Amino acid sequence: MSLKETPPNRHNPGMSNLDDDLSARLRRSLDRGAAPDLNSEVVSGAAAHPAPRLSNPGRTLRVAGGAGLAVAVITLGALALGPALRPAPLFTAASGAGESTAAGARTVESADMKIGWWVDYNYSAGDGLSTATGNGDAYQLVLEGDPESRAAQIAEVFGVAGDATTATYSDASYPAWVVGPEDGTAPAVNLTWSGTGDWWYSDPTATSFWICDPSVTADQVAEFGCVLPENAPANEAPGEDEARAQAQQLLAETGFTVDASDITVTAYDGGTTAIANLTVGGVKTALDWTINWSNTGDISYAYGHSVAAESRGSFGTISARDAVARLDDGRWWGQAGPDYQGGVMTYAANDLARSDEAAPVVPQEVLEGLEGSTPVVPENSEAPAAPTDAPTAEPAPSDEPIQVDPIPAEPLPTDEVPTDLPTPEVINVTVDTAEATLLLMWDADGNAWLVPGYAMQVSEGGWNSVVSLQDGVIKLP
Repeated sequence: MSLKETPPNRHNPGMSNLDDDLSARLRRSLDRGAAPDLNSEVVSGAAAHPAPRLSNPGRTLRVAGGAGLAVAVITLGALALGPALRPAPLFTAASGAGESTAAGARTVESADMKIGWWVDYNYSAGDGLSTATGNGDAYQLVLEGDPESRAAQIAEVFGVAGDATTATYSDASYPAWVVGPEDGTAPAVNLTWSGTGDWWYSDPTATSFWICDPSVTADQVAEFGCVLPENAPANEAPGEDEARAQAQQLLAETGFTVDASDITVTAYDGGTTAIANLTVGGVKTALDWTINWSNTGDISYAYGHSVAAESRGSFGTISARDAVARLDDGRWWGQAGPDYQGGVMTYAANDLARSDEAAPVVPQEVLEGLEGSTPVVPENSEAPAAPTDAPTAEPAPSDEPIQVDPIPAEPLPTDEVPTDLPTPEVINVTVDTAEATLLLMWDADGNAWLVPGYAMQVSEGGWNSVVSLQDGVIKLP
């Protein structure tokens, strides 16, 4: 029977029998009499039980009749009072970190692009970008172990003798430990117990060296780098397969387990480098461990971290198309893994094998043992001054004060705006491809996180990256 067909109430002509029955039921539900006495054991144990919560607070309320509508309004009003009940942000992003790194990351977009202060990038989404939203897990990188024991463990792996002591540069904001000398005269291990618990090992006696062929001109060196003579010492660094096997074993001893197939190895004239990245949820992240062998065959340096990835839950993500608008805001930037970094290993190889500026000083005993191995001296360099036994004249001391003419200060204009500033160059960048991945991001307290994001490929072929978490999950600086 519809409400229109309900007969009038004989006690109150303005109300129907259905209204009267519903009101009576509401009164009976509210009038339950005096509250019963609670057992003392029940009262004392109440604190151990979790507070009740709505099983589905977002479920649509379906009500009928005026009284039901009143109940619904009260319920919705109570929910409307709950902004303070919304979950707190996962973390506050570090101030300034995103902007500075994002600017550097954009240099890989295209070799032809002009990077500078007066460039305005205008990003737009290509037709192929998805409009689908989703969910993704966020991970906090949490320090594992004790710093002093950790430093001693790394030192044992690389054969550095001595006890782990607090470094001279250590303080409350940057606690650090060291095994071995701090002056770089012998092998040493350094470790800091903040961020990702970075550790690094270095051996100055194993540094690679290059000896330029004296027949190569300075112009050729400038163009092609240092060319090794025929009688240069052989490269004793391990080959690709051997380096991969050694790196897997050494990293495992430091606490980082990785499959040999996931270790990237690059061999070049100056040595061999092996790099392994932390993989979480099947995604290779930007956090890496590295071992380098010089051409002497010894390990010249290695570094890694002391963290484990702990899940902090699954969160909503925006679509790839909507995320393009965030590329203009560096606070949304995060560092993608090696698959989206444009060949870091290639850069390392080129820098070491072709740059004579990076080459350290060659030990004299090495030079004396190699015939015709005099390093090339650029033609435009100045010859060193001839030695002399004559004493150098020193100015006589004087008690007279030195007179310095003050430089008159010119007041800065306060009512004029420069009119000769260049007009920013607008570069339109079309984002054609976006792949879901994990991005390395830092919070305001110096902690590292891995959060959902997109690696975006622009029309010129390079990659950029942006966090895809919904607004409010993290707090921007």
